Amino acid sequence: MKKQFLLGALLLAGLCWTPSAEAQQVIEATPETFNEAVTALRKAVKKQKEDVELRLHGGTYYLAQPLVIDESLGGKNGKSVKIASVKGEEAILSGGVEIKGWEQVHGNLYKAPFNHDQKLRTLIVGGKRARMAGMNEPVQALGSYGQIEITGEESWAFGAGTTPEGILFEQSSEVMPYRNPEDVELIQNNVWTEKILCAADVHKWGKQIAIELQQPYSAILNSLAWAGKTKFEGSFLIRNAFELLDEPGEFYFDRAEQTIYYMSHGENPADVAVIAPMTEGLLRIKGTSCSSNVENVTIENLTFSYDAWNLVEVEGSHGFGGIQSLGLAMKYIPNGNWHPTKYNSVDVPEGTIQVENATGIRILRNKFLHLGSAVSVNLSNDVTNSEVMGNFFNDCLGNAVAVGHPQHYEIGDGDEGAVYAPGIEGLCENINISNNLIRNVSLDFRQVEAIVGFFCKSVKIDHNDIYGTPYGAIALGWWWGNAGIPESKNAGNNSISYNRCGHTHTMLTDGGIIYMLGRQPGSVARRNYVFDGPRCIYPDDGSSGWLIEENFVVSLYQLWLHLDSDRNYDILIRNNHVKDNRFCNSGNGTIVEGTKIYRNIPFGDEALAIQDASGLSHEYHDLMPRREYDPIVVIPTVGAKRKAVF
Repeated sequence: MKKQFLLGALLLAGLCWTPSAEAQQVIEATPETFNEAVTALRKAVKKQKEDVELRLHGGTYYLAQPLVIDESLGGKNGKSVKIASVKGEEAILSGGVEIKGWEQVHGNLYKAPFNHDQKLRTLIVGGKRARMAGMNEPVQALGSYGQIEITGEESWAFGAGTTPEGILFEQSSEVMPYRNPEDVELIQNNVWTEKILCAADVHKWGKQIAIELQQPYSAILNSLAWAGKTKFEGSFLIRNAFELLDEPGEFYFDRAEQTIYYMSHGENPADVAVIAPMTEGLLRIKGTSCSSNVENVTIENLTFSYDAWNLVEVEGSHGFGGIQSLGLAMKYIPNGNWHPTKYNSVDVPEGTIQVENATGIRILRNKFLHLGSAVSVNLSNDVTNSEVMGNFFNDCLGNAVAVGHPQHYEIGDGDEGAVYAPGIEGLCENINISNNLIRNVSLDFRQVEAIVGFFCKSVKIDHNDIYGTPYGAIALGWWWGNAGIPESKNAGNNSISYNRCGHTHTMLTDGGIIYMLGRQPGSVARRNYVFDGPRCIYPDDGSSGWLIEENFVVSLYQLWLHLDSDRNYDILIRNNHVKDNRFCNSGNGTIVEGTKIYRNIPFGDEALAIQDASGLSHEYHDLMPRREYDPIVVIPTVGAKRKAVF
């Protein structure tokens, strides 16, 4: 009787319910019936006794807000829920809207109306990413000006201090009083970091230009230590100003005029699809607590495209930055030393798919294209027994996958700055991140590796194919040997194995192709093929618990192993195959043995077997392109561009 009632409701909504050998209950939907289908899905799982699948027919499903899967949409009673494309069709979950009404201003410059109240950081024209109007070469700053007092009582501060009000420049043809200065961004990199500072205003002082920075987030960024420091007399690249719109492929959104400007390559934008991303994130899989998880949800064979992210926001101010990787600064620290906070001064931004307090989540064979978020798939807190497998990532401003959180140094501490309360905070465990094809990621947030993990346990990062990253390919772990706080014992039994990673560090230096941090007993890095990058395998300060064996490393004039701290211990490096036997081993009792060197001889069968078995497993070879994807450039020339060396 209940099935008859559900079938009648679906037919009235224009949906279809069918029994299936693959899934015992199937709900089908089109873009026009998607909302009704989600409602039907919620009813179907309320007292679930069988697996349920929501099948999406081909087409674009515009999401004005992310789809939220909470406990009411998760699997019940040991049964599962799947959301997937109909076989042979492509369902696109999109946060973008098409821009129409283009008219020529002059030459290759076009404009169109666009009703939007936020900065626009991404525009996709005819399937290709345009870039924010900006400089091609960085400009030298004259130094900081002004001073802002911080009492330490602010919600965003871990102490009192001062911060500069802004940055001074010589006026020039590219540095001037810009219109809509609050949308202007300034980029500066320093070794392994790259921050984005946002302007609040621009002032003309004689022949000098003073760019006032948005506060308080600029104060937070300017308090960072180590390579996170702002060099006020260094170089900055300035972008997102109408006055800098002068090259094909650039765009600018004038919020005051509610008008998008685009400088074409000769094409008329009215003749192609022009998409402006609007929605911040597309899917949220979130339970309530460690004792109330979303369970047994599979997301399969969908395309996620055109989401937006307007950078870190603190009290109305924006920017991007952190001392390392995806651990982004959220608190002002007077001396910049984040270690005593037990990393409660940092957070990780939400992803296109954000997963928290969930178990049995499977993200399989999806495409992640033309994204603006800082992370495509983020398994950040209390995610267990889950997998991210067989996905394709390309043209993403942020990285592909993140797992865990820097604040998982301690679980359930509830100290000041804690993102997750006791009972909600939980370690990520038993995660499989494998057989993903990753290209053109971290295009704008370039200090972030393609796959990042923090404190986590029993995580497998295996059989991934990663190429052409601005920084490293894989980073796993957190906490440094010089931190002055005890090592965390939360991480361990992890694997970085059978990956194919190369041509990394195209923009930033330091780090490694494969990078480890902290105590991780029982962990292995095995049979990876890594090539063309610096510090190819890099257990950083305080790393321990690793077996690094049978890897094949091809990178001339670079360290294949960088183990430069005597605070590293309990690491065995054995039976690796290298083109160039340059390495550093300053660890405490760390052992390097059985290395096979091919400096002036052909690679042996053992090495070539490692190469052949690396990357995607055979059943995922269909993901590989017939030719390599063209590189996508969002930030021109900023950074130390490194030539490939083979």
